[in-house]
Amino acid sequence: MQDRYTDTHRESLVAVLGAPPEMCPIEPEILETESFEGYDRLRVSYFVSPGERVESFVLVPQNLTALVPAVVCHHRHNNDWMIGKSEIVGLAGDPCEAIGVELVLRGYVVLAPDAIAFEDRRSIADPGYRNNFQELAVRLLRGETLLRKAIWDISRGIDFLEKIPEVDMDRIGIVGHGYGSLMAAWVAAMDVRVTAAAGYGNWTSMHEQLRRRIPIQIELAVPRLLQVADYDWILGVIAPRPFLISTMVGDPTSLDALSIYERARLIYERLSMGDRLGFLESNVDSGQSFPRAAREKIYDWLDSWLKL
Repeated sequence: MQDRYTDTHRESLVAVLGAPPEMCPIEPEILETESFEGYDRLRVSYFVSPGERVESFVLVPQNLTALVPAVVCHHRHNNDWMIGKSEIVGLAGDPCEAIGVELVLRGYVVLAPDAIAFEDRRSIADPGYRNNFQELAVRLLRGETLLRKAIWDISRGIDFLEKIPEVDMDRIGIVGHGYGSLMAAWVAAMDVRVTAAAGYGNWTSMHEQLRRRIPIQIELAVPRLLQVADYDWILGVIAPRPFLISTMVGDPTSLDALSIYERARLIYERLSMGDRLGFLESNVDSGQSFPRAAREKIYDWLDSWLKL
């Protein structure tokens, strides 16, 4: 019953997200390796589509004696197109966003990719929103969507994780802040290889954004999307796999987070899996973009589902 429920609604999402990019072998390459205390950082390259090769960082714990879980760490948006994956691994930006380093030191293999239009994937000639809009427009002309492309690219990163001998592919997570939180939900909904996921911030439903005239992130410009889904419904597609909604009291990016959680929890409870959908609302404003207390709670959540 639960497979029919989730598969049927996932098929509805596929119908509005448009055609996926063309599949091709990923042909992975390791471009550079650096060692640090407790882990190695690899700069890698792989194909996401024919003719489109991207670079990502991979962090691998040292001295492994058994297979370990892996976590995809998706960067935030922050209106800074020059920074993507590098912030996740502590090479740029805010140290509070270097969640990849914290997770590898907890024993996870970490994949940190760039979203399209960010860092190494931005247009040098025309970076920023105009480039992002162009990525959307050309896909709409072809009957595709930028959101489908963004999800696809992360799934190709999970394909890359399959090539890492230290990774247990039965224990794959995804986590992010802001834009990364949004993508954690979408990727988990569309890629059943994701075992558990968590997202911090950005928990305002699309209906609420429209009601308040809040600008919609350009990746969400998908024709007919709201006819079939909002975030509670997307979380329902993830069910019964574990997901944690994390935010802060008064977070301006999470205006109806509790309502999203309560509606999605009804779906989890219908499957007798209510404990697999978590809600964490921190009331401590540390002034940090991604507070340590919230990060630690997310890591503990992932540990509870991904570590044997």
